[in-house]
Amino acid sequence: METVTRQLNHRLALGKENPAFYLVDDIDQAEKILFETSISMILAGNRPEENLSFLNALKEDELFRHLPVVILTPPIEGSICRKDIPFADLLLDIETPLESIVDYLYPLLRAKVYTDDLVKKISTLQDELMNKYLLIDLIKRYIPKTVWERANTFAEEQTIFIPEYEEEVAILYGDIMGFTRLAEHRQPKEVIDLLNEAYSVVTQMVYSAGGDIDKFIGDAFLAVHSDPLAAIQLALQIQEQLQNKPVKFRLGVHYGPVIRGNVGSELRSDNTLIGDTVNTAARIQEVTTPGGVLASEAVVQKTGMILPLTYRREMQFKGKEEPLVVYDVYRFFKESGSFPGPLADLVVHVPSGSN
Repeated sequence: METVTRQLNHRLALGKENPAFYLVDDIDQAEKILFETSISMILAGNRPEENLSFLNALKEDELFRHLPVVILTPPIEGSICRKDIPFADLLLDIETPLESIVDYLYPLLRAKVYTDDLVKKISTLQDELMNKYLLIDLIKRYIPKTVWERANTFAEEQTIFIPEYEEEVAILYGDIMGFTRLAEHRQPKEVIDLLNEAYSVVTQMVYSAGGDIDKFIGDAFLAVHSDPLAAIQLALQIQEQLQNKPVKFRLGVHYGPVIRGNVGSELRSDNTLIGDTVNTAARIQEVTTPGGVLASEAVVQKTGMILPLTYRREMQFKGKEEPLVVYDVYRFFKESGSFPGPLADLVVHVPSGSN
């Protein structure tokens, strides 16, 4: 073996950089070289049996599956080796002339180089794809679910513009009362943790109910739902989940037309909800008791609920020509003892003449 490798080294090195050949006597040394050095081929004899077992296990390892293994055999054992050494890529008679050995090995070496290049390219592509998937997952967290779904639809059509559209929805606007005072004596990290604890509850409940978070605005959030009944239930349940938390939201619910459109420029834009319905929901939450829910007459009527006059308030909002009627739905359900659980339970029965 030493003679063969020395002569093969001399023959392959003509006009090229000198390749390195490692002649090893034991498996431990072979393993060390395999894991520390880039190997192009293994030349081995068919004795002892321990070597063959090692090479067989090596070829079963995905890391070394494409590493060519050439077994040099005595002439008398050639036919036996082809049957008993299936993992070998090539069996060569030990008496094969050197020139013929090089001719046999050259295609294997070329195939190994091609495989290495291919594996490297695949690995690079996998890294690029993984980075893109991670980037997509990262971006997905920072935009509304509705925008993401519409963006996917138009991307499939090879369109880089999301057209605006109008629809009628229930808007749920939440804001923290006294947030400046809450944050005054806390470290920024503690303030962020408080917000995230509350927003974790909000987002989990909104998405579980089939709604969407359009945006977070510091200590405020804007959620949307196509079903006004679900929106009111959602607001009530959010307040119930947060009643023992230090963060108290004022929640206003309104129903009406909005436009989901693009705001910004070609360099940077948001796809968001625009319209008086959004502004009105924000105005309603401004007069809501912290921890409570006020719903406009429009959204209450849309649900088909009939509430007692005791919980009805007529208010004049800034920028509105006409007074707006709102209902204190949170107080009603708490005082009536019929605070809703599942959506099907959100039904109001008012005794005759009570309103």
